Amino acid sequence: MTMDTIETVHVSQVSTVATQLPARQLHLGCFDEPAEGWINTDITPHIWIARVPLAARVLHSMGKLSEERLQQHRRGIFRKVNYLNVERTFPYQSDSFQAIFTCHMLEHLYPPIALHCIQECHRVLRRNGILRIVIPDLDRIVANYESEAPSSFLQAIFEYGRGLEKNSHHFHYNFSSLKGALLNAGFSRVVRCAYREGACPDVRKLDKRPESLFVEAYK
Repeated sequence: MTMDTIETVHVSQVSTVATQLPARQLHLGCFDEPAEGWINTDITPHIWIARVPLAARVLHSMGKLSEERLQQHRRGIFRKVNYLNVERTFPYQSDSFQAIFTCHMLEHLYPPIALHCIQECHRVLRRNGILRIVIPDLDRIVANYESEAPSSFLQAIFEYGRGLEKNSHHFHYNFSSLKGALLNAGFSRVVRCAYREGACPDVRKLDKRPESLFVEAYK
């Protein structure tokens, strides 16, 4: 069996592990989907808007905030989100989390920044802690390439035209390349999982992008 051999984890194999994990859990890049029982983080400016009374209402009246976002602010969604810039050292002690979850965030980072983020995840995880990464699957994207219609392929690669640069894609991974990056960062084991299956706590609640690549790494 080679280093790139895919290991697939099923619920029956990991359910016991998941139920034994304490609730010290970190959610990176949650945006408007904070999870109950997790420390939810992002860099969205809505974090600061939520902390200024009436700011969301004023921005909406000026046409700077959509009705959807205004209703999210009224429900207190962004008051549940903490600011964390993954380009920098995480403001947490080493060995302090049992689980980290991130969905469709890593592809928005340039490779050196993504590597730093992975290394920080390894640092703040406890021994035997789990990092679950959900990202677009490069193999699946490439398989959909049609030479007669390259624009849709390029849009899937770069997500160009969604506004701010941070909303564009800067890199992509398949299982082999992501596994290599995780092992190089110090993780002891990396497995490929199925949608809503794995050892990460609350995986059935957290997974919402079934078309993705699902990977779990163990410290």
